[in-house]
Formats: sequence, C-alpha cells, structure tokens
Amino acid sequence: MKPKNELIEQREFHAILSSIADGVILTDRKGRIIHISSPAESMLNIEADEIVGKSISISTLIGKERQTKKGLVFCWEEKDCKEKSCPVYKRDNSRCWTVTDTCPNSVKQGVFRKKIRHCQTCEVFERNSKILEEPAVMLVKEVSISEPQNKVLQIKTNPIVDEEGNFLGLVRTLHDITLEREMSAMKDEFVSTVSHDFRIPLTSIKGYVDLILDGEAGEFNEMQKEFLTIVKQNSDRLISLINDFLDISRIESGKMNFNIKPENLKSLVQEVVNTFQKFIDEKKMEIDLKLSDKLPKVLVDHDRIIQVLNNLVSNAVKYTPPMGKVKVAVIKKKNYIVVSVSDTGVGISTKDQEKLFTKFYRVDSSLIKETGGSGLGLSICKTIIERHGGKIWVKSEENKGSTFSFSLPALKTEVKPQLIKQGMRILVVDDEPDISKLIQLYLEKEGYYVLKAFDGLKALEMAKKEHPDLITLDIMMGKVDGFEVLKKLKEDTHTASIPVIVLSVILDEKRGYRLGAADYLPKSVDKKKLIESINKIIGEKGQPEKEKRVLVVDDDRDIVSFIEFNLRKANFDVLKAYNGIEALKILKKQKPDIILLDLRMPEMDGYEVLGAIKKDKGLSGIPVIIMTAYDLDREKAEVLDLAVDKVSKPFSMRMLTSRIKETLGNDKGEEDG
Repeated sequence: MKPKNELIEQREFHAILSSIADGVILTDRKGRIIHISSPAESMLNIEADEIVGKSISISTLIGKERQTKKGLVFCWEEKDCKEKSCPVYKRDNSRCWTVTDTCPNSVKQGVFRKKIRHCQTCEVFERNSKILEEPAVMLVKEVSISEPQNKVLQIKTNPIVDEEGNFLGLVRTLHDITLEREMSAMKDEFVSTVSHDFRIPLTSIKGYVDLILDGEAGEFNEMQKEFLTIVKQNSDRLISLINDFLDISRIESGKMNFNIKPENLKSLVQEVVNTFQKFIDEKKMEIDLKLSDKLPKVLVDHDRIIQVLNNLVSNAVKYTPPMGKVKVAVIKKKNYIVVSVSDTGVGISTKDQEKLFTKFYRVDSSLIKETGGSGLGLSICKTIIERHGGKIWVKSEENKGSTFSFSLPALKTEVKPQLIKQGMRILVVDDEPDISKLIQLYLEKEGYYVLKAFDGLKALEMAKKEHPDLITLDIMMGKVDGFEVLKKLKEDTHTASIPVIVLSVILDEKRGYRLGAADYLPKSVDKKKLIESINKIIGEKGQPEKEKRVLVVDDDRDIVSFIEFNLRKANFDVLKAYNGIEALKILKKQKPDIILLDLRMPEMDGYEVLGAIKKDKGLSGIPVIIMTAYDLDREKAEVLDLAVDKVSKPFSMRMLTSRIKETLGNDKGEEDG
C-alpha cells in the first residue's frame, strides 16, 4: 500500500491537470494511458475508467479509426540486433526508441534526446511511430470531430523526459479552436461578399468611364469631361478603400502575391510624381526631385511599389499646406536603394510615430480627419516593403514636416526581358455581359482576336473546338463555376496546354494556381495589368522551363507553405521537411537541385544538417541557402562556409526566388560565359 502523503500528492497532481481548461492525456513509456483530465473526457465524450491503463491511439480516441497494430515491426528483428541488455530485446514491444543508449549498431547514443535523433532517421522507427502515433517529438495537428458535437481540436504532443534524460511517456494537450475557425470562416465569407457585391459594379463603372474619357464613345464638351472626371476620381477612391480592406485580408491569410521583375525606382517615382503634378500645381506647392544617376535596378512588384509610392506622395501632398514643399529623393546606400518622401506639413508627434504603421491607426489631428482614409495605408506599405526584403521608417517633428523612407535591396545582375508575341486569339469567359464586353474592348485595342463564352459549359466546348491561345476565366458563374472549368481544362489533353488567367473577386489564388492557372488577377479589371500578364504569358508560351527541385527545411509550417506556394508558381518542384532529421531522410531518397535551410529547429538544427551534408560526398555538391531570423553562430564558421548564400527573415519571396535562380544559373555556368 502506498504511503498516505504519496496518495495526497497524486490526487493533487490529478486535480491540477483537471483544472486546466485544455484537455490533457498522459501516457507512459509503453504507450498506456495513465491519466485523462476532465476537460479531455468532456471533449471526447469518454470516461476515464474506459481507457486508463490501455494502449489506445489518439485517432481511436477521437473516433477517426480503429486501433490496430497491423504493420508493426520489431527493431531487434529487422536490424538483427545483438543488444541483449536492451529491456525490449526479443520482447513483444515495438518501442525500442524509448530506451536510452540501445541501438542495433552498438553505438551508444547517450540520453533519450540523443538516442531519438538516431532513431528518427531509421525506417523502422518511421513505420512504427506512424502506426502508434507516438513520434516522441513535439507534434501539432488539427482534427475535426462530430461526437459529442462538432468541434475542431488542436492536439499537441510532447515527450516527457526526466532530469537524467530518460523517456517517461507522452503528454497530449487538446485545445478547442472551434470558435477561432468559425470566426475565420465568417470573416472570409464577409470579405468574399464585399468583394463580389462592390467590385462587380465598380468594375463596369470605372472601365466604361475610362473608355469615355479616352474618347472611345466620341467627343464630349468640357463640362461633361469635368463631371466624368469627378465620377472617375470618386470611383477610384472607393476602389482604393475596398482594395485596402482586401489587402489586409490577403496579408492576414497569407494570400498577398507579388509579380517580381527588375524595375528602375527612378522611373517609378517619376511615374507617381507625374500623377500628382496637377494637385501639386493646384496647391501652388513646390516639388523637388533628387534622383541619383546610374542607380542599379531593384527586383520588385511594379504595382505594389507604385501603391507604396502613391500612398507616401499622396499623404505628403494632402498634409502639406498651400505654398509648401514636397521633396522626393532616390539614392543608393551600400546594397540598398533608399527612397525618401519629405514634406513641410503638420508633422507627427513622437507618440503617434510609434503606432503609425499599425492597422486602423490615425493621427488625432483635425486636418487628417478632414482628409478621410481607412487608416490601413501605412500598415499595408510596411508589409509590402518588408515582403520585398526592405524596411520602412519615419522621421518627423510637429509643425515642421515629416520624412517617410523605405529601402529595397539593389539588384546585382540584369534579367533579360521576355519576347512578346501578339495578334493571337483569346477566349473571354464571364457571365457578366458588361464586363465581358469591357475585356473584349481592351484586348481588341491591343490587336487580339476575341472569342466569348458566358458560362462554364460553353467555355469548355469552345476551348476544345477553337483551341484559343489564352483564356481569361471568371470564377463566380452559374451551373459550372470557374474552378471546375479550370480543373476540366487541365484534365483534358486537348486543352491542358492553353494558359488560363483567372479574373475573379474571390481571394483564392492558391487554389487557382494549384489547379493550373497561369496568373490570378483581381476584379476590378485593371487594363494595364491584364495586358501585361497576357503579353508575358504569350511571350513565354512554348518556352517551358525545366522544373528545378528545391528542398525547403524549416520548422515553421506557415513559412514552408508560403515558400512552397510561391516556388511552385515560379515553376519549381518543392520538397518539404520540418526539421533536420526529416531533411536527411529526404536527402537519402531524393537529390534536390538546391536546399533552403533554417538554422533554428528542434531535434536537429541547421548547423547539424550542414555538417551531415559535408560528410556525404553524394550531397556535398548541393548548394544551400540559409534562411534565418537570428545572428549566425560564428563559432561554427567552418560549417556555415558550406552555404552559398544567406537571407534574413522576414524576406521578400521574390528576392529569395531570384537568389535561387541566380545560384542555379551560376552552378550551371549560365552567367560565366
């Protein structure tokens, strides 16, 4: 019989675990459940008496599958083990990895955390741990259950290790994230509704007013021109506000994409200044441009950087009084191009500067309140610049003006422009006749021959019969939606090679690219962006790049997903690993063209992976680019020298893609002549 004080301690221990709002399940080293807390019982509709003392997988507990030991193998049998001192030697126990120091090759591994690193590169462990669902390392996954009610649970699994490093068992925590997922779904639905119901009519308003102002509908007098200009300005303002909210939604969901190419920042600045010249003249302001000569180009998304410049120059013009001065400078500092926009306006207090780049924050000023705005512009600018690998900041003093600056990495090498082929046939698929006609007018003006289909079924029929050179495709259509049309087009050998540009208010670029879209553009239809995309795709048609394989190694699954999405869009094949052990297992089976490697990871970090690659002659020639948010450990300089490049988090995905292409190009001697 156990001492009284030990029983009290055990009761207190169970009481503490049961008082935690999240569910808790403990298993011992043999996989037997030794405790389930009251919240976990409630979440899973299970009584403790039914499962305590039994070896039951988590999948069985949540009702996803039946418990089975089919496929389990024994390490001592598979590896012809000679470690007779191992407690599981020739026993009906497949958990050899829980025992410290015992390995079939007789190489002593030390404490459990070292032993498990060795085991995780072993095919026996991989097979067994999947069946037992006991990986002995931290694991996070989401599951949906229907009994006793619909819930979404986040399950975290961690090993329990004592002070001497011995494995004692596993602890699983069950966190109910149902409400979070419901709120996220509601937000996505709201954004989708706003996108569709507002942007569809605005697309027609903006498009046809632009055509009238361009003289496409004949001549008109000055008063008509003035009124139409007012309509255009206010529709542009409304679109801008909607775009701000949609951009924030994209940022939060990780769906903000960039079309990166070499650009001259001087040209972009001049383009924006010309746009605001009329307003500057009306306020009798002075504009001073300081643009350095022979600046290197930058790899940027043209429209996104224009968006940033528009925001900064617009603010400078709005908040500077008549007769004031605005200055725009573009200079080179080390490896960066720095753009600064200065004004002689109201200035910003030190307190306000601290919050200036946060969402929905607006300075408490009567002048600023009069000008209106969403309070999202600077927050979006910050995200855009940081995604490009740069920084944005402000220097200001009240009543003396402000200077907003941002930096972007300078481009080291030039990229040859794509050849453009025109005069081809394009199939426009949209169930909105007004928008379909608008797109037709845009394309015919550029010399393209246009075919039209007003529903998905007709689009599939015409694509197969006419075989156009390109298709523009709306998503929200009756009968068969655009995603289903895209899927069927890519599954049919007669139409699979036709490039498709999706034009949609639905923010689901990832699904579009996954189904085979060549580009994904938002409505309202931007004429310039649409024509650029078509010219680029038709220019590249018939010149497919051979897919290069990239191994991405990072323990942050969101970062891996983000990189994978962008690399696949850039025509790379992607392999994924979430720690060093997984990376080495992949490298045993497949040889990538390049490796993107995080340094700070659990179980086996990036330094250890580099060391392992160095020792393997078959892998030592693979170029490695380090990705890290931390300072490098200079004591490991010899290992770090194995990497060909380093990028700091947060980084621009397009910059990273450019580095990959540069590295692979150099490896093949493409730039060495």
